[in-house]
Amino acid sequence: MTLLITGAAGFVGFHLSRSLLSEGISVIGIDNLNDYYNVSLKLARLEQLKGYSNFEFIKLDLADRAATEALFQTHKPQAVVHLAAQAGVRYSLKNPHAYLDSNLAGFLNILEGCRHCQPEHLVFASSSSVYGNNKKVPFSTDDFVDHPVSLYAATKKSNELMAHAYSHLYGIPTTGLRFFTVYGPWGRPDMAYFLFTKAIFSGQPIKVFNRGYMQRDFTYETLRILMTLLKVSMQPGDVPTTFAEIEDLEQAVGFKPQTPLEEGLGEFVHWYRHYYSV
Repeated sequence: MTLLITGAAGFVGFHLSRSLLSEGISVIGIDNLNDYYNVSLKLARLEQLKGYSNFEFIKLDLADRAATEALFQTHKPQAVVHLAAQAGVRYSLKNPHAYLDSNLAGFLNILEGCRHCQPEHLVFASSSSVYGNNKKVPFSTDDFVDHPVSLYAATKKSNELMAHAYSHLYGIPTTGLRFFTVYGPWGRPDMAYFLFTKAIFSGQPIKVFNRGYMQRDFTYETLRILMTLLKVSMQPGDVPTTFAEIEDLEQAVGFKPQTPLEEGLGEFVHWYRHYYSV
């Protein structure tokens, strides 16, 4: 079985690729290696993956229509996990065009590739940001999500609508996942838990936004959710609260998160101390 994973040098893409490779599944990993955060961390993740003979890495910008078309025509993956995107709510205020290119044009090219290649399943990353300032908690898949409060959120809601249209028109089995603050070892340096850890080890004060009146659902087990879906083993624009209702997920794929925040953060700190030698 050959899987195409976009954003393979990213946090979630790296972990998913490594798990699938250890199962003997061939993975074609795509990433443009942009400099949204330190590229050395992305390259270090890739070095972990290059040790597997069943891994092939292709540096590619999905906004490049011709290159993406050629990718699908050459490799014809049996399943596609689309995790590549321009992330970050606050960054969308500084560089909005990056979100147009990556999250909209790039996603359209993925959908077109799937239209012509007809993989068994397309799984893509949406975001809890689509809920905006929803006052009802926990957030549910049945909630109204047409009032995004950032461009990033607007692109993710657009992805959901685009995927729905393509699934309807061309019969592509498609699943979108609204991730809630994914964290853990090898995580993204722009996330709060990473910034807090860095500040603590360097003896610097922690920067807390909104006077601390922020609430977040944290997700440690995103990898297990993705593995289940693939049926193999194992500031401005920000919102004050994210809180997921997970009953729909449990009913759909039989998975219920079990890792408490203390345990997940402990695993992250263990990795941080080792990677940064502190």
